[in-house]
Amino acid sequence: MVARRCAFAALAGLLLLADDADAAVSGQIHARLVITASCEVSKGTDSAPVSPDGRVEVLDFGNHGPTWDNRPSAEISDSERAPLAVSCNPSVSSFTVTIDGGAHGDGSTRRLSNGRQTIPYRLSADASGRNSYSIGQQRNFVVTKSTQIPILVFGSVEANARALPAGIYTDTLTVTLDW
Repeated sequence: MVARRCAFAALAGLLLLADDADAAVSGQIHARLVITASCEVSKGTDSAPVSPDGRVEVLDFGNHGPTWDNRPSAEISDSERAPLAVSCNPSVSSFTVTIDGGAHGDGSTRRLSNGRQTIPYRLSADASGRNSYSIGQQRNFVVTKSTQIPILVFGSVEANARALPAGIYTDTLTVTLDW
């Protein structure tokens, strides 16, 4: 019987609060900010977190006739000659960069394509082409406190003696940054 009186008294108290126009209710709001171990990619004065954000870099080999004796080359940089760079917070001590074989590669060679015809090309970390980015190879970078680490990407197309059809030859590469 005591239990019923307590329950009735508690219910009567709630009913009184519902009718009281001056009643106040309080609660809590939890606020938080999470900073994860992460890195940020920048190019000159532009920067963005590493995520699918619509940024597309272009490795432009220029315009050429149907044959060429030289090796057309290109690099990822803007008019200020600023390469891609990575900055990481202090909890990240190193990261790797991997570049895949592209949309038109055959597993061992990257290829520019106009749909029917392909042209092989190579990527490297230096302008001379000696330090190549092999397909799927992880390149290791050590993070130094408060510095941006440049990610240099150069491309070259071999000399071509056979006449190729006119067209726009393209490829799309996926670059993965892992820390």
